[in-house]
Amino acid sequence: MEDSRANSSFFRTLVILSLIGGVASAAEDEIEEILIVGDQLFRDTTDVSPTSVITAEDLKAINMSTVEDALMYEPNLIIRTRFIGDPNGVIGMRGSNMFQGSRTMVFTDGIPLHYHLQTRWSGSPRWSLVSPSEIEAAEVIYGPYSAEYGGNAMGGVVNLYTRNPTERKINIETGFFSQSYDILKTDESYTGNKLFASIEDRVGNTSYFLSFNRLDNEGQPQTQHRSSSSRRSASVTGASGALSGLDERGRDIIYFGDSGPEESLTELVKLKIIHDIGDFQLRGNIAYEQRERDESNPNNYLRDSAGNAFYDRNFSLATDPSTVYDTTSWGTSVFQNRMQERDSLLVGLGIGGPLNDNGWLFDAYFSNFEILDDIEIRTGRHPNASDYQSANARFAGRITEFDDTGWQIFDFKAGTETLFGNDDMRLSLGFHSDNYELNVDPFRYDAFNRIKGSSRGASGGEVSTKALYAQWGMVLSDQWDLSLGLRYEDWESSGGYFGEESNAADRHIDRDENGVSPKLSLAYFVDDSITIRYSAARAIRFPIIEELYRNESSGVRQFAGNALLEPEDGLHHNISIEKLTGSGSVSVNFYKETIDDVIFNFTEITNNTNISTALPVDEVDTQGVELVYNNKELIDSNLSLRFNINYADAEITKSVLNPGIEGNEFPRMPEWRANALFSYSLLNDVNVGLGLRYASNSYGRLDNLDKESNIFGAQDDFLLTNIRVNWQISEEFSVSSGMNNVTNEEVYVHHPWPSQTFFLEGKYSF
Repeated sequence: MEDSRANSSFFRTLVILSLIGGVASAAEDEIEEILIVGDQLFRDTTDVSPTSVITAEDLKAINMSTVEDALMYEPNLIIRTRFIGDPNGVIGMRGSNMFQGSRTMVFTDGIPLHYHLQTRWSGSPRWSLVSPSEIEAAEVIYGPYSAEYGGNAMGGVVNLYTRNPTERKINIETGFFSQSYDILKTDESYTGNKLFASIEDRVGNTSYFLSFNRLDNEGQPQTQHRSSSSRRSASVTGASGALSGLDERGRDIIYFGDSGPEESLTELVKLKIIHDIGDFQLRGNIAYEQRERDESNPNNYLRDSAGNAFYDRNFSLATDPSTVYDTTSWGTSVFQNRMQERDSLLVGLGIGGPLNDNGWLFDAYFSNFEILDDIEIRTGRHPNASDYQSANARFAGRITEFDDTGWQIFDFKAGTETLFGNDDMRLSLGFHSDNYELNVDPFRYDAFNRIKGSSRGASGGEVSTKALYAQWGMVLSDQWDLSLGLRYEDWESSGGYFGEESNAADRHIDRDENGVSPKLSLAYFVDDSITIRYSAARAIRFPIIEELYRNESSGVRQFAGNALLEPEDGLHHNISIEKLTGSGSVSVNFYKETIDDVIFNFTEITNNTNISTALPVDEVDTQGVELVYNNKELIDSNLSLRFNINYADAEITKSVLNPGIEGNEFPRMPEWRANALFSYSLLNDVNVGLGLRYASNSYGRLDNLDKESNIFGAQDDFLLTNIRVNWQISEEFSVSSGMNNVTNEEVYVHHPWPSQTFFLEGKYSF
């Protein structure tokens, strides 16, 4: 795998540099800023919803190795980035935790990045389909208060905007990062690097942006292997080297190893084109990505009497031979190697322009995402284990393939700011259609001889949604404004199966459901600077394919979908008070969310079997308050501040399946979150950024029994400090240096988060 990775990387780099060199000969043209037609529709969305905007100037103060870093200081928002290049960067907003990613929508230039095929850590947005060097601005919209977005916006919406070229420019950027990690018996330094190259230009009526982004990093161990005592009567061999401790529920355990570094490589090729034909605008985007992950160097703390690494399933400690420990509670073999390769293609095509001469605009956009190839291999045992060959002869390894997996999404929007000749009325209309398909095929595998065995039970299916929606608004007077929205959605699930797709052992009944989501927003303008607004909305979030149909049985790991899940049904309220100042704004939001039939993805270890399924929690009530303060001139014009703090109370108010959890805190929902981002222009060409991020602790389980902190599996509180310095040496050349987690806090959000990390970057543009 390493040789093929190096060869393919070298080849693609040559191709991109050749393309850049060829296109660079195009003629230069200076034109005005490009206005995207689609951005001019549904303007009510950001009025009726609390909204935060991140500008290019704000981004300079952030250590941005990946695009999701742009959002790390936003109000009431969390992205669990376990390491730089993490493919499982799950997102949570407001009353939706980070494992409820299907309640959040993420777009780049109107193209969906949200991955509403899977859930939990596998359902993270495809952040890596955008490079951080492309981003011009970002927008965070909280809640489902606009009819423009469906129930998947229960938490909110993230819009990423990339640059629209107006002149020829070639950019070359490179970066290096390193972290020192010293936890348990692992004391290592992990490093990574990135490379970005692009050319952008405007030639006549056509602008284009062609780029190549490469990120190669080694992240810290993500799993700490541990075991409690076992009553197995199998033969036991003594070992030394384990460390005693507690698990997140306070139970006595021992740590006997960790998963070792996770190496990740991402290479992305993108082309963005905007072409004007008279008053009409054509847009095209294409992104091809290759990702590789490798966990092949686990750390085994156990040693036998000769000092060799000990890989047997059952063991006793040399200091306590009467107690037997069992490693199978963490899988067939916790020290197995794991490798994954994934190729994907994202294509977007759009057209927008005037519908008539009376101020009506339209925009139509189609996007297609396809997994071209996705294969994960697990070796079943460590290659140095004594039973590696014999276990693989019994096909103890595993290979998982994704086939015919992806989505197609179409949106048509139209709107006018002057309805029936009345400048006080506005109307936006839309039609939405999507189709998602997921097919997962796990096989038994002989990793020693590289032979695929029998299927462990393929599963998958399809879901599709069609929606009609409208948002109407009217200026009632100089002080009052009303907005009403309505969204009708028709949802279907079909083709659900477990077993071979052509002759499935278990096929599920197709379903067809629909729902109507009304929206209301009433604003009162105290004066030109103060606005008070009340917004209310119903939102229906239909189940996604993995929650319905994903089924897998692999010995100690069981995943069971629930094809009968009801859609989540939420009622959302928000009262906002916003005051504009001469150099910024201050706002307070009081919000309340009551969601019925909450889909919770539950995992439990029972009799050494890891069982996962989707269960309904009948009602969860969340209420909270946000304070947001932004000031571009805090003390003088050189210092700016973005500050926000949130308090939330998320409570399980009804649970028929388990009444004992009623009154508990909903998992992964800290009561307090706060962020501060300072930016200071030290000199005309030197800028310093200082960022602070805080979250209180929370629970990871519905029963709230996981009360321990600072250990693997916990949901810790944290206060992280980041710093960055930018030096614009010349008009063409700049360098930046920074550090995340300056105080080197040891933090677990189930997995260990990065320790102190150093950054060094350089950029040359001409």
